[in-house]
Amino acid sequence: MKRMLSYTRLSCPLLGLVLLLASCSSAVDQGGVAPTPAAPRPTAVPQPEATAAPAPTAVLQATAVPADAGKTFVVPANQGEALPPQALPGAAFDRPDIANELGAFFEQVYRARTIERGVAPRADALRELVDGAYADYTIPLFEREVADANDGKLLAASFSDLNVKLDEWQPAADGSSGTALVSITRTRTAVRTDRQETPQTATYQFRAERRRNGDNGVAWVATDFLNPATKRWISEPVTTPQQVADAEIRDFFKRFYAARTLKPGSGGKFDIDTTIQLTQLAYRDYTLPLLSAQQSEADAGKLTEVEYTDLKVEVLGYDPRATDHGGIATVQVTRTARVSRPGFRLHDHHDESGKVYWLAVDFFQPQARRWVSEIAGMAVSVPSAGHG
Repeated sequence: MKRMLSYTRLSCPLLGLVLLLASCSSAVDQGGVAPTPAAPRPTAVPQPEATAAPAPTAVLQATAVPADAGKTFVVPANQGEALPPQALPGAAFDRPDIANELGAFFEQVYRARTIERGVAPRADALRELVDGAYADYTIPLFEREVADANDGKLLAASFSDLNVKLDEWQPAADGSSGTALVSITRTRTAVRTDRQETPQTATYQFRAERRRNGDNGVAWVATDFLNPATKRWISEPVTTPQQVADAEIRDFFKRFYAARTLKPGSGGKFDIDTTIQLTQLAYRDYTLPLLSAQQSEADAGKLTEVEYTDLKVEVLGYDPRATDHGGIATVQVTRTARVSRPGFRLHDHHDESGKVYWLAVDFFQPQARRWVSEIAGMAVSVPSAGHG
């Protein structure tokens, strides 16, 4: 039995939105380096993308896009990230003791970030101690650690040798509330099952606000963080110049389609991990089940090669200030997809007289993605007796 290969070529303009996370590109936080985000578990598999289409080569017309489409897309903000601030025990609003209060406050912060063996972690304690840009930045990172702990990847995370230094205090008009610039040195030790981490000692800078809590209580909240990777406060607006954005987007889609390429000599594997790293939100939820379905086809021998050529990337619109952590670009991508699948099963038939001739006995139906013998419920696609 021999198999013939068939392939489909499809040239298609595609539209997409790219979020340039300028200040969020680094997951550096005082809690340590965040792990690679985990893929969401697919439920139902949506209709397949054009890469699996059985039609012959065709050019699809692009849907018209409003000129301001890049500005109309809104990145959903996490609502309710911060909870009502936690009161600092023993502190009085009308008797500021800034240095000592900050020492006690950051002990609360790192206690909230601690993950203990056998104790279910939760992010609510940290939410009571952060606000503003820092809450938007750090809560998602800590939630990844919580997810890793729940999945058994992170067994424990602790902090030691905490040193809190008050660099500057800027009181408000009432003399009791205000903003402090603080330097924190700490050592983080983590125990993981998926990799080894050495203890990490580092110094970070924060902005923290002193607020009234109740009648005369005090609540501190960390509101800003100097990202050591970018040397910028995370509250500062970050923009990417148009030319730089264009070049980065072209490079992005080269890596994007390289991850979705299946080569015969690559072990028959798509680079799903890279696709996870390059996608988020609704598109990740949409595309990962499709890519996983294609991988299942490759594992079953029903998909042998996927290749993308003639890649053309056009930035239709870019708003560098669409969010407080990066811009939004609307991009049209045109590419040709070459998808190779087994086509026919041929049988070299040996009859009773000794003659040998070939017979087409099975066909891989591309719409159903199944051999027609499977569709018909045939257990054996070729008669078993007296044949070659």
